[in-house]
Amino acid sequence: MSNIPFDVIVFDFDGTLVQSAGAKRQAFFDVFPADFAPAVAAILDRDPDGPRQRVIPEMIIEAARIGLPAQSTMADTMISAYGAAAAAAVEAAPEMPGASKLLQRLSDAVPLYVCSVTPQEQLTTLLARRAWLSLFTGIYGYPHDKAQTIAGLLTHHGVRPSRLLVVGDGENDAAAAARNGCQFHRIRKPEDLLTFPGTELYQHV
Repeated sequence: MSNIPFDVIVFDFDGTLVQSAGAKRQAFFDVFPADFAPAVAAILDRDPDGPRQRVIPEMIIEAARIGLPAQSTMADTMISAYGAAAAAAVEAAPEMPGASKLLQRLSDAVPLYVCSVTPQEQLTTLLARRAWLSLFTGIYGYPHDKAQTIAGLLTHHGVRPSRLLVVGDGENDAAAAARNGCQFHRIRKPEDLLTFPGTELYQHV
């Protein structure tokens, strides 16, 4: 795949390599009582890419604000419950079409990285279970900041921003790429993973 016009590629995980974004969103609703749904939805609408450590406390505050009995809801307990539910959902989710073959081929050509709001240890475990761990040069989960991580990779590899591609489905991915002047390929539907420059041969994998 010598036709790849990038020296480094950084992937998001959920909704980019694995079809799990919807399941992870639903897990927030599943771990809270049903009557908390308006509060959960309000925070996810405001901060759709936020890590659980930030959005769950905000959901509890929002629930109290709209008059729900949130005083007995402990953020740490809910974060732990969400972590277990989300991990199970992601593990069961299918990969994006052609993701494994694409990563295997790309990893022979350029350094690959994963940068996700999934906690670092959990992200490493999820990659290992899909036999993807060895395909990545580095893995950056929460609490790593995406924009700072990309800035560090530019320095580490000594590449121009135009030679680093960020692949993701979220506004935080787009913002991290823009902040560093890097290229961005947005994933809106599963087949988008196989359409950035250098992957044309894999559009029908």
